[in-house]
Amino acid sequence: METLQVAVLTCGDLGLEVAVALTQLAGVRGVSVLKSPYRFRHRTPLQQLRYVYRMDGPGEVGRAIARKAGIIRRPAAVRPGPDWAKAAERAGVTVVPVDDFHSATARAALAGLDADLGVVAGTYILRKEVFQIPRLGCINLHSGKAPEYRGAAPGFWELYNGESSVGITIHWVTEKLDAGKILHQELFPLESAPDLDPLAYLQHYRSEVLRPNGVRLLAAAVADIAAGRGTGAPQNEGASREYRSPTWRDKQELRRRVRDRRRQVDQ
Repeated sequence: METLQVAVLTCGDLGLEVAVALTQLAGVRGVSVLKSPYRFRHRTPLQQLRYVYRMDGPGEVGRAIARKAGIIRRPAAVRPGPDWAKAAERAGVTVVPVDDFHSATARAALAGLDADLGVVAGTYILRKEVFQIPRLGCINLHSGKAPEYRGAAPGFWELYNGESSVGITIHWVTEKLDAGKILHQELFPLESAPDLDPLAYLQHYRSEVLRPNGVRLLAAAVADIAAGRGTGAPQNEGASREYRSPTWRDKQELRRRVRDRRRQVDQ
């Protein structure tokens, strides 16, 4: 068995949780985290309002204007669950903050970690000059069944399409989105007509089903790579489909579809 020095690339607490889990593996000798803020496209105030309207609807536009005018305050962020920053510190994980994974400073920092393997857990799309820095390359946690559900919005499009399950896929990172060889993949049941508002249901589903199982499968994939079983299986490109982030209209249509399914169940 090879013992690996691992670098986790993340924009949030998910990567810290993954790092803590990896410190428990016999095949890992050290874990570091490279943490960048999410990147957001620069927009003028008018462009920002148009974007909010397209993604979240007219109600959210009104709230955004009211917050800007100081009429209402943005709700305080609620961070339930473990404090993963403290847990990572206790586990001996080094956290390196960077401005942007693609900056020269961040790439130098990643190279300085001398990682055998990169683990991507909750980032924006990474370019080749980043994900090829670790000796073996990088693997990624994708909350979707690849190749059928590549891209954005874990669980959203599966529920939209009336699927009975959502996949979690651990794959090698390549230049094409979510298209690398698959190391691990599992499916998890999804209610096609939940009683809750479907967006609230998805939020709960992501935190209670997709996140913990994603961490578990990432750890299993790293253990396999350390044991020399990390080749992976090629994806079927003929079955591939890539999804984008849902708009407000998509969300309204999801609610309509779920209501129709509930009526069919009640009949």
